[in-house]
Amino acid sequence: MIQLTPQQQQFVEAQVASGLFREPTEVVDVAFDLLQERQREYEQLQSAISQVERGEVEPLEIEEIERRGREKKAQS
Repeated sequence: MIQLTPQQQQFVEAQVASGLFREPTEVVDVAFDLLQERQREYEQLQSAISQVERGEVEPLEIEEIERRGREKKAQS
């Protein structure tokens, strides 16, 4: 069982009262999902930083970045 501080409990109750969630477990589920997503993003960032530090990536020219942006926009 998870113990919440009074402030955390109040926050959960307010979220349910707002109508955004039907029950407290939904609030906790969303919080865990967000934490997991943040952790994945952090790990990807750490990996990218390590690649740069090891010299495994080449810098992109602004023209290449713009070209990729136009291609991505055209696909939308």
